[in-house]
Amino acid sequence: MRDRSAPEARGTKRQTRCRPAEAIGLLLLLLCAYLSASSIAPNYDIARAGATDAGARRLQPVLGRIKTAFALPDLDGVSHALEQQAGRVVLVHFFATWCEPCREELFSLTRLLERAGGVTVSVVGVNVAEPSTRVRSFLDVAPVNFPVLLDADRAVTKTWGVSILPTTFVLDRALAPRLFVEGDIDWTRADVLVSLEQIDAGGRN
Repeated sequence: MRDRSAPEARGTKRQTRCRPAEAIGLLLLLLCAYLSASSIAPNYDIARAGATDAGARRLQPVLGRIKTAFALPDLDGVSHALEQQAGRVVLVHFFATWCEPCREELFSLTRLLERAGGVTVSVVGVNVAEPSTRVRSFLDVAPVNFPVLLDADRAVTKTWGVSILPTTFVLDRALAPRLFVEGDIDWTRADVLVSLEQIDAGGRN
């Protein structure tokens, strides 16, 4: 018979029994958390950018072709075609409300339109795969001064090759993609404004 007064062998631990009801509850809690996260952020990386990253990030030239034409509904169900924006520099901004850098960049884009000066620029926000009620609730608290369209099935997002949120494309007056950035950026920064002015001036020639 084992001497109960002897110390336990090194490396072993006393096991605590888990009641079946507690185990089932824990499993259900973990499953709900997983499903919730999967439904909110399906297959998209988040560009977690702090102020330093946003201040240092640069617009990059678009390589290759993108089929840019699309028409998407707004929160009221009214369809908006991208071709309606022809004749100006257009920023197509892909975002989601659960993405913190996206929320910060929405404010930056709003400030851009307020301070654009001589640049003929417009912004089109494309929300990626979120319920309209969630988007509306967010915009009620943090309104923007540009249209927000709903890409419910992510068809446009996939066509444009977006895999990171936020992602923004800069289109010239003919709606040809010229520049893009993955992650948030300060759209009122001097070098960014110069890039927009150059695209705008090129479209006038």
